[in-house]
Amino acid sequence: MMGPLAAVESVVFKYFQVSGRATRAEYWWWGLIQFTILAILVFSDARAFSNAHDLGLPPSLNPLHYTSLLFILATIIPNFTVTIRRLHDSGRSGFWYLILFAPFVGGIWFLILMLLPSERDDNIYGPTWHDHSKWQGKSEGKANPMQAYAVLDRLHDEPDAATIAARKAEISEYYRNRVLQGPKD
Repeated sequence: MMGPLAAVESVVFKYFQVSGRATRAEYWWWGLIQFTILAILVFSDARAFSNAHDLGLPPSLNPLHYTSLLFILATIIPNFTVTIRRLHDSGRSGFWYLILFAPFVGGIWFLILMLLPSERDDNIYGPTWHDHSKWQGKSEGKANPMQAYAVLDRLHDEPDAATIAARKAEISEYYRNRVLQGPKD
């Protein structure tokens, strides 16, 4: 099970990623921590507003003075993407997000969708979160960007005797064919 810090880290690092899956723990830990931070910021903004009012100052019209508004703006995109990934985890398309616009029952139905358990097996959106044997760190159909660095890892490996002998024979043959202009024995 994913803990609160791992959930926040996952959501932040997947800020713009709508592909893949997000477990219930990831979604709900993110929601709880975000709600807690937002409540603290709203309380802080209300105190600042109240203090300004007590001093007889007009309230600030600059929206940048209200940290709760800035926090809401900063978390709109990750809220959207983690919700889409949560829908994927239960085997549903991200278009189910639009159920929120249905009057009366949309919010209740959406809450039920967010509470549904994860699909146990792989689905079209990716492998399960806890199945590390099938997870490759990439989406299907995309090349692994770290593959190019595998060559650099092998640069410092010492070649074995057979490889050295094969390279010497290859260089010798090249020298005879290109430099001496033909096979000479």
